[in-house]
Amino acid sequence: MKIILIKKKLTLIYLVLLLTTVVQSQTTVDRNSLPFFFCVLEGSRQVVMVQDQPWEEQMMAYYKVLKVGKRKWQMWYSAWDNNRKSDYSNYLTYAHSRDGENWIKSIPGKSDNILRGTGHPHIDGIVEQDVIIDESSPLKYKMIYTACDLNDNGKEKTFIEESADGINWIHKRILWNRKHDSQFSVIERDGLYHIYLRYWEEHNNVRYRTIGLAITDKNWNTLQEPKTILKANFEGSFPHLYNPAASRISDNLDVLFPTFFNEKSDSIKVCLAYTYKGKSFLTDVDITDNLFKDVDANWVIAMPGLVKDGKDTYWLYYYGSNMLHSQYLNKSKEFKYYRIKLKINEK
Repeated sequence: MKIILIKKKLTLIYLVLLLTTVVQSQTTVDRNSLPFFFCVLEGSRQVVMVQDQPWEEQMMAYYKVLKVGKRKWQMWYSAWDNNRKSDYSNYLTYAHSRDGENWIKSIPGKSDNILRGTGHPHIDGIVEQDVIIDESSPLKYKMIYTACDLNDNGKEKTFIEESADGINWIHKRILWNRKHDSQFSVIERDGLYHIYLRYWEEHNNVRYRTIGLAITDKNWNTLQEPKTILKANFEGSFPHLYNPAASRISDNLDVLFPTFFNEKSDSIKVCLAYTYKGKSFLTDVDITDNLFKDVDANWVIAMPGLVKDGKDTYWLYYYGSNMLHSQYLNKSKEFKYYRIKLKINEK
């Protein structure tokens, strides 16, 4: 009995130490000060999906790609038709691939590829989804997302679900009784889920988007409530950090590719950020031109979960559009999904 109590006490102490060191004040560094080598491989960009279905005619947005075998890739993506009246009048759709570049928009055994949502006037769709695989669970697919709780006057809340195959989802429950958005990024570390998400801070009576972090155990019990770990210069040219786009590289290192955003001018850039040994960093590494050389892109968002492609090489998936952020309700904007190769090598 004493041994068991000692083990529990040590585990509790470890969790307390972990949660008090994982979020510290951020630092801004230049490329030469990175604790890892980073570059974008020139000429590696590919277009992997375009709008060619009626439920995609208004826009396609956040998506998540997982490689689950040598020749099996899965994608979950959000789409809206031209009847859009709400973020939640959308469709969660599915696609699969054998190479990560050429995608088939269908669900095996079903007549279409729509997993969730029936479109306007309904608000039964879901947004901001991230999907991860946790091999320690029989229902190894885990999905976190924001949706309206139709049992609570349509209040926006954060939900989680589980699945054995990524197609048939069960065990839906509320994770947080509030909305978080701009695509969650869930990373498994030390037997816990580290959840990067959009957060907010107020400055001079103005709310600014920041990147927050929450931590839960494997049963989604919250151990650390969301709190800001990265924020832009609120007085600068790009005062908002729109989304996290976080991926795990090693036990020490997570990399992020947030879109820096000026809401007044609709201007954007995508830069590298990272957390290393519990500390959070913004950098001066701007990859916007790498992502969209010779492409007319006014809105750009990188996806979480880099996909490994050989030693120290990863695919980054992202989307781009000719749409300005302020035009998000306009009809029939052009959206494309892309991927590009990165080289990341921890020093």
